[in-house]
Amino acid sequence: MMYCYEIHCHTNETSRCGKCPAADMVKAYHQKGFAGVVITDHFVNGYSYAAFPDTWPEKMDAFLKGYYAAKEAGDRLGIKVYFGFEYTNDGNNGEDYLVLGLKPENLYHDLVDCDQWTIEQLVDRVHALNGIVVRAHPYRVDDYIAQAGIERPGLNIDAVEVFNGGNKKEIYNIRALEMALREGKPMVAGSDTHHVDTTASNYIFFEEDPADYAAFCQAIKDRKAFVAHQPKE
Repeated sequence: MMYCYEIHCHTNETSRCGKCPAADMVKAYHQKGFAGVVITDHFVNGYSYAAFPDTWPEKMDAFLKGYYAAKEAGDRLGIKVYFGFEYTNDGNNGEDYLVLGLKPENLYHDLVDCDQWTIEQLVDRVHALNGIVVRAHPYRVDDYIAQAGIERPGLNIDAVEVFNGGNKKEIYNIRALEMALREGKPMVAGSDTHHVDTTASNYIFFEEDPADYAAFCQAIKDRKAFVAHQPKE
């Protein structure tokens, strides 16, 4: 038996590029038999509605709208919904990272003004809080990315998203796979979905269902997550 999880999902409550409400996204995964989904809306330094409020608590309140709506739907339907976010290293280059394994309350107490940190500072703090950091679509070419393919081999990330459903060209996925192999990093896959029509294009699955979010993240680090991918070409 396979236990399938989405690790890269956006909602229109929080992500400005989101096309569907969180409840609809969760319902789509439930209908496809998924064990769970991680909501990874764009953080305040990305394309997020949470960038507009003035104070940090207000920003976090706005940011968490998508997650809380998804969690409510997941509890109602009986599918696990975990909290995450997509952090854009905007001040340096524009590459993206998925932060998994934390709790919403960490945002208010442990990550205050983290949009101003270096990516090295963020990774260190996330690890101190027992979370993990995944390099998302490292070879994507897009307007907001100054230079695609900066690998940062000294950065202590926990996994590489080798297959991403939002990549426009399959070569971006192939290069990410090659990067993970060179650096010896665990591999994950995500749909990077913004609409119910693109759910479950890329995902991870386990042979045994992790008991909780901490076990889920540990299983990724232990290379117990398998990747599923639908090539674009």
